[in-house]
Amino acid sequence: MKKKHLSYCMAVLLLLSFSVSKAQVAYQSGSAILNDGTRISGSIMLDDDAPWHNQRFIFLKDSAQLAANPKAKAKKYKADDLKSYQVGNRAFDKVHFVDTENLQLKSFGTNDHMLERLAKGRIKAHRFYTYEADTEGFAGTEEEFIEWKKKRTNNLLNGYKILITKDSEGKVKNAFDTDLQKYFEDTPEVLAKYKSGGYGNEPIVVKKGLAAKMIALAKKAAFKPQEAEAIILALKDYNEMNADK
Repeated sequence: MKKKHLSYCMAVLLLLSFSVSKAQVAYQSGSAILNDGTRISGSIMLDDDAPWHNQRFIFLKDSAQLAANPKAKAKKYKADDLKSYQVGNRAFDKVHFVDTENLQLKSFGTNDHMLERLAKGRIKAHRFYTYEADTEGFAGTEEEFIEWKKKRTNNLLNGYKILITKDSEGKVKNAFDTDLQKYFEDTPEVLAKYKSGGYGNEPIVVKKGLAAKMIALAKKAAFKPQEAEAIILALKDYNEMNADK
C-alpha cells in the first residue's frame, strides 16, 4: 500500500533531485566583473537544469588561485556582488526587475538579477525565469510527487520572459506582452518584415472580437519557443541596422 507521507517524501526526493542536479552541472571557462570593476577569470558553474539559480548566484574558481593551488575551492558570488559575467559565448548582465506576477518573500530583498543577454544595442533583451515558490504544499504518493515536481519544473523552464528596454527607457517590459511594432517604427524594413511574419513569428493582423483574440493568445502560447526565436532575430536585426544611431 502506498502511503501519503508529505514531509518524508518531499525531503527525500528533494535531496535526491539536488544530488542529480549537482552531478549534471559542470564548470566552464568564463569570467566575472564585480561591482567595483574587478575582473576575475576562471571556471564558472552554470545550472541549466534550473537556470533561475544562475540569476541569483554563481560559483567561480579563480584561475590565479587554481594555478597556485589546484585544490582551491570555488567561491560563491551573489547578484549583489556582480556587475556581469560570461561563460563561453553566453553573457549575463545585472538587470533590475520586479516580477509583480510572482511576488515572494525574496522580492522584498534584492530585485537585481543576473540575466542572460539575448540582444545588445538600442534595444536590449534578457531572458528572465520565474523563481520557485518560497513555500509549497503537496499531498500524495512518491510517484505523484515526482510527476508534480517535473511538471512544476517544466512550467518554470517554459514560462520565461524576454525583458526589453529601448534606448534610455528605465522600466523593462516583457516582449511577449508588448506591441513590438512601436519599437520598430523608426526602422521600416524591420517593421514590415516583423508584421508579415518574416522572422518566423505569427503575422500581425487586426484581431476582431473576443474569440479571435483568445485564439491568437492560444496560438502565441503554443508556439512560444518559435515566437521567442523570432523576437530575438527581429531585435538583433533592428540593432544591426541602428548600430550607428
